[in-house]
Amino acid sequence: MRTLYAVVASLLTASVMLQLYFAAVGVFSNPDDELFAVHGMNGRIVLPILALLTLICAAIARLGKRMIWLSALPLVLILLQTGIFVLTGVLFGVGPDSHESPPLAATLFVSLHALNGLAIILVSLYLAQKGWRLARGQGTAPRQAPVGNASDENVSARL
Repeated sequence: MRTLYAVVASLLTASVMLQLYFAAVGVFSNPDDELFAVHGMNGRIVLPILALLTLICAAIARLGKRMIWLSALPLVLILLQTGIFVLTGVLFGVGPDSHESPPLAATLFVSLHALNGLAIILVSLYLAQKGWRLARGQGTAPRQAPVGNASDENVSARL
């Protein structure tokens, strides 16, 4: 199951990297080509599904509380990506058709989308790397001392 987690986390990472590429394609293309739609579709459909699958696989593989919470982080950050646009509209009264002359504050706020995207990249890279280590048996939880070792005998003798 840990291998499945590593594969899904790697797919999430690949999709996040493609998301950055799709954003660049959309920005540097002719607006009439509507290539930016690929960025939106990947961000609204593919990324949330892969992030949710990463979280589910972490729980099923019993990777521990820390890894499960870390695996939830990409999903939260992906939801925040949309939240940034919604908050920009609410706070500054701008929408998708306000590209002509948005207020500077709105531009600065909505630009947090890029920084949040960087956080998604870094977290997904970490999860994929950690997932493959766990799949190979490296980086497992610390082993407990065997029952009945000498230190346990000394403690019980003192009691």
